[in-house]
Amino acid sequence: MKKNMIAGIALALGMLSVGAVSASAAGSCCIDGKCSDEPTVQQFKKEAAALNSALKAKDIELRELAGYSTYDVRKQDALEEEIKEIKAKISVVGEKYGIPACCRV
Repeated sequence: MKKNMIAGIALALGMLSVGAVSASAAGSCCIDGKCSDEPTVQQFKKEAAALNSALKAKDIELRELAGYSTYDVRKQDALEEEIKEIKAKISVVGEKYGIPACCRV
């Protein structure tokens, strides 16, 4: 019993340490300097601001839908489709300016 518990704890600690090391080693493209506040990034943010606002509004609407006592699956599907379309539009604007995907938030 004790051996199994010790092995389980060791396995869990090993998985946590590997996860932490890989997460710290990967880094973000924004940390690497690819998303510095250059004029192109500023222009992207300006052009995508309306899309980002719409995306946040749809996300809030989707979260509020989950709080209702009667859940409308069709409305959820429609909202998720709209969110997907807005994200695609943001990606198009980002590709237009050559902004990496990790910086398009």
